[in-house]
Amino acid sequence: EMEEFVQSSGEDGIVVFSLGSVVKNLTEEKANLIASALAQIPQKVLWRYKGKEPATLGPNTRLFDWIPQNDLLGHPKTKAFITHGGTNGIYEAIHHGVPMVGVPLFADQPDNIAHMKAKGEAVEVNMNTMTSADLLGSLRAAINDPS
Repeated sequence: EMEEFVQSSGEDGIVVFSLGSVVKNLTEEKANLIASALAQIPQKVLWRYKGKEPATLGPNTRLFDWIPQNDLLGHPKTKAFITHGGTNGIYEAIHHGVPMVGVPLFADQPDNIAHMKAKGEAVEVNMNTMTSADLLGSLRAAINDPS
């Protein structure tokens, strides 16, 4: 089912989105803000998310309790990775050459994303202050602007 969804993305490809295993629930408002931004991109989105389905979820976005993150990041159709900036995900994205949109939340994540920004591998959005337009702009930059 997942591979079928990925293959259906055509030339636009996919975006992989995971905030890690620690983040279990976003507020309904934040989930709707994120889903609204994702609905505006041509890519298909595989979002690791366990909360209530956002009302603004677009037809291009599928929610999964779990994703094979490393496999998806290594997929030739992957165009970007929205990540909290955990060490494993960052190393996987670097290994596969996938640009990142960093949404650091705590611990080492802000430093990890700062390093990736300095290397031109990531753009950053602030989870607490971001708007749907902020996320959309950052995602478009990561996908379309070669660094």
